[in-house]
Amino acid sequence: MLINIILFLIGFILITKGADIFINCTVEIGKKTNISEIILGATIVSFATTLPELTVSLLASLEGHTTMSLGNAVGSIICNTGLILGLVSFISPFKVDKNMFFSKSILLLICVTILLLLAIDKNITKIDSILLLFMLIVYMYSNYKSVTKNSSRLIGGKQIKVKRERNISEWLRIILFFTLGLIMMVIGSRMLVDNGVKIAECIDVPQEVISLTVIALGTSLPELVSSLTAIKKNHHAISVGNILGANILNIVSVIGISSILNNIPILSQNMNIDFPFMILLLLILILPTIKNNKLYRCQGLIMLIIYFIYIVTLYTMYI
Repeated sequence: MLINIILFLIGFILITKGADIFINCTVEIGKKTNISEIILGATIVSFATTLPELTVSLLASLEGHTTMSLGNAVGSIICNTGLILGLVSFISPFKVDKNMFFSKSILLLICVTILLLLAIDKNITKIDSILLLFMLIVYMYSNYKSVTKNSSRLIGGKQIKVKRERNISEWLRIILFFTLGLIMMVIGSRMLVDNGVKIAECIDVPQEVISLTVIALGTSLPELVSSLTAIKKNHHAISVGNILGANILNIVSVIGISSILNNIPILSQNMNIDFPFMILLLLILILPTIKNNKLYRCQGLIMLIIYFIYIVTLYTMYI
């Protein structure tokens, strides 16, 4: 079991460092191709920080561990909202962009509602994945439209032009590290899944508990690191926008794509514990913030407390 723990930790490091390299290279590619940083932050960064969840869930689905696919996605939403945004708002309360927060929150709630409706028959089927993937297209389109509509306002009306560099060696370096980041995430994801399953078997903890807690936290580390970095540099909007986007993608991308490969069963634990905690955290995040256009310290504290109650509830049930 010791070797499994060591390999699990190595996978943990590989997947988070790989995501970091991937994001850095994505930003460089955007600059060199004249794509504004606003579009990068609202789209590519959200996709990049969700790649660990996607790769873990895809590998789990391919190997028949379908409960881990769902658990990783739902666990990441709970972790993103309760732990990451809870911690961010507790450390540094901040105002939000009303229009951006409202539009993304409503879309997130719509996606959650669709997920709950699809889960009524206790199965996310390949047919269901079509609706989730359609919502992925809707998300991408609405995100693009809102960004292009408000880009001039967000950057103070200034149009910043980035010169294209045609240095071949520089492009080779970016492509090399871009590929390296993807490979590290894939290998790290495999190590997380394989050793997560073995650790769960050794200590008699169900796969879904491991995926909802440790693996979900591990794959959410890119969001955690980027959010803490954002508030350190006083860019709170990046933090909340990235988390909302990542939560949407966990539903429409991670669950949607994973369910193409295999039907995903909905367990009683998902219906009775995971989904209620997820909904409660999202409502505590969204409703007061829409009303006041601000995330408060007490709001963050409540989300943190609920997150830790969730973790204690899981381990009390199974250990």
